[in-house]
Amino acid sequence: MNTRGIQVSNDFMLSLHKELLTTFAKHYSLEIKTLTVFQLYGFGSYDDRRPSLKDYITEITGQWINGKYLYNKIREIEKGNSKYLKLRRDYLSLLILTAGYDNYSEYLNNSPFISSETRKLEGRNFNEPSNDVDSLYYIGYYVEDRQYYIKSKFTINKMKTASWEILYWEKSFEPTFYTYYGKCVPTGESALSFYFSKENSSLNKECFVNLFYGNKMQTKPVLLGAYCGFDRNNNPVIGKLVFEQVNTSEEQNEKVRSSEINPIFHHYLYSQRMEVDGILPHKDSDLSISLNRLEIVNFLIGSYLGFYLDKNNYLIPVSFQILNELGELKFKVNNTNFKGIGRVSRTENYLISEFSEKNSSFSQFSIQIQPLERDLFLGHMLVYSGANVLNGRVLLWKNNKELTKFMENNKEFYLNISDVDESFEDKIGQYLKN
Repeated sequence: MNTRGIQVSNDFMLSLHKELLTTFAKHYSLEIKTLTVFQLYGFGSYDDRRPSLKDYITEITGQWINGKYLYNKIREIEKGNSKYLKLRRDYLSLLILTAGYDNYSEYLNNSPFISSETRKLEGRNFNEPSNDVDSLYYIGYYVEDRQYYIKSKFTINKMKTASWEILYWEKSFEPTFYTYYGKCVPTGESALSFYFSKENSSLNKECFVNLFYGNKMQTKPVLLGAYCGFDRNNNPVIGKLVFEQVNTSEEQNEKVRSSEINPIFHHYLYSQRMEVDGILPHKDSDLSISLNRLEIVNFLIGSYLGFYLDKNNYLIPVSFQILNELGELKFKVNNTNFKGIGRVSRTENYLISEFSEKNSSFSQFSIQIQPLERDLFLGHMLVYSGANVLNGRVLLWKNNKELTKFMENNKEFYLNISDVDESFEDKIGQYLKN
């Protein structure tokens, strides 16, 4: 049997469809004709509190399906363009399980809805040789809502097609899989891209996956990638992916169900997801966290010099610059340079630095918007600089010519408080020592 698809006769599919409707109607003690097409197949404007084939199949099999897929296939038969229909093999298996049979062979040989002619015609599908070679199996990892660690099965077939089965523990005893099926989109050397159409998704949503492998993909135990799709509320989302190669589909099934979390993968993926709000702005200012961001940033633009007082009462020079109204900034401490952009806090009392360097992901710096005194500002930092951790308040003077000249002549990492002018020493004692 082919791993991806199977061709069945129209008579076979109509027989299975009739048996599904009969089983469904008997289970809920209802008449099919009382349901709209949307309600029967479970798509569009259907009521998920009422019976539908989609929810019935999920209830029986534990697998989410795309209800519109079945509807589209029946419509395809009704158009009469061909005597045969191509189905996803996994989807067909779920329909057969819902009808009360364990597998394709059992259904074909025992269903009272299939004619002898159809049974004879369809027998060849079961006897086709397996085509499971050239498949690559991966466990895919990503985070949802910026923190929840999600496992999945990602299988590539002959470098042409892929299935992505995402696992959620919505039930305590057995996971639910949301499945995408897609095709490889050529993107050049060292990378693969896969497009998953909504018609081949159990969630009726599109998704795009980019996968980087470098060279000799089959020899790489870990691949990196990114996805672009939609969350359950139809809001656009993007994020990073890690793919860990396994040898077989059995190992893939076992590992994806394991509760073990790889801390290295979790650390790499944490917060690596972005979600687009489902409410569009009426004007550009609606996108700003701070209503007065532009005015605040313009007020803060300038060069700042100051000090951090360590536990031994030594001064560590600090420089900080806000370059323009975009909030682009530079920050330097202990000869370590950072650059990034400033974000005004929602309460509009701090400008919070977001650094662009990878190695500064845990370092933080913020400056209090309201000055302590004219051109004197208080900052807070948590900086990992080599073996040192600098955590605490920073005192900064804005556009101070006297301090600029002092820093040019004193470039040491550490200074004694007595090295600075008495006026600076007084402010340090007032704002940093208590």
